[in-house]
Amino acid sequence: MSYCELHASSAFSFLRGASQPEQLAEVAAELQMPALALCDRNGVYGAQRFSVACRENGVRPIIGAELSMEDGSILPVLVENRAGYKNLCELLTQAHLRSEKGHCAVRWDELPRFA
Repeated sequence: MSYCELHASSAFSFLRGASQPEQLAEVAAELQMPALALCDRNGVYGAQRFSVACRENGVRPIIGAELSMEDGSILPVLVENRAGYKNLCELLTQAHLRSEKGHCAVRWDELPRFA
């Protein structure tokens, strides 16, 4: 049975991850992982670089994010397709626009609209 990491953080998640997206893809390939999910905090900052590097290394990229919720909890989410990626980007944009600079808070009641 193959192992897939579904909650990796890159250097784009300050103090949570140290590796660049390309490094994550290379290590996943070395470990013969069929897929790898990137879940940076409150953004998809390295998603494009991660996707390209995964494909170059024969690893299926899965894009996601760790959402900081309004109650202080953290919710990891993964997208299934382009529509899901678009919805995640819209959700993150709305949360960043209404939050103070440097913060992000997703409301629980928003999730169904972007699911």
